[in-house]
Amino acid sequence: MIANDQGPLARQRKVRRWHRWVALVTSVQLLLWTLSGVYFAFIDIDFVRGHQFKRSPEPVMFELSGIDLPSLPGAALTIQERLPGETIIGLSAEDGIRWFDSQGQALTPLRAGQAIALARSRTYLAPDKAEWLDSALAGSEYRGAPLPLWQLWDARSPDQVAYMDALSGDVVAVRHDAWRWWDFLWSLHIMSYDDRDTIGTWLLKLFSILALATAALGLWLFVYTRRGTRIQ
Repeated sequence: MIANDQGPLARQRKVRRWHRWVALVTSVQLLLWTLSGVYFAFIDIDFVRGHQFKRSPEPVMFELSGIDLPSLPGAALTIQERLPGETIIGLSAEDGIRWFDSQGQALTPLRAGQAIALARSRTYLAPDKAEWLDSALAGSEYRGAPLPLWQLWDARSPDQVAYMDALSGDVVAVRHDAWRWWDFLWSLHIMSYDDRDTIGTWLLKLFSILALATAALGLWLFVYTRRGTRIQ
């Protein structure tokens, strides 16, 4: 018996053909989504973020009577110690945080030697190299951190890098190989290859639709195969 080219079997062959080609296009990205998803599911995010390299801060008592507190309407006030015995004040507003010394004067950045010594006291790293960073770079390890920064590392372990706020002395990030793998796989997962942070790129939307089409076509074929359709 000759199959009817307009019948259900012909429609099934057409759907199967579409399913095959759409699956071929999306297969690599589906594999990347799966591999990266497995990595994200099994690795400890706190380990990735380098929390194990940071020391717990010691409690500090402040004598406020000798501090000239600056004021900024609507700003949140932060008081902390930067170098031993040095009290600094931060005012957080919508445009970021401004740092002042105990006399209400704008804070001057840490010098390289100060940043290295401070990083050794606040982390378990032993940096001996420092590089000044004052410009944002898309996709960098320090993206999103306040500028300027000190990039600090040990020449014997260059894969472990600390990033310190040059004004407050806060260690804002510690990067190591596990984080770099996470960041690389994250860029593949969200298909953001430039800044590695943009969710909703046109590529991600396109492949999401194609993946959905692959699943829908496969489900359609499964249902019709279960109904006992046979090629005559």
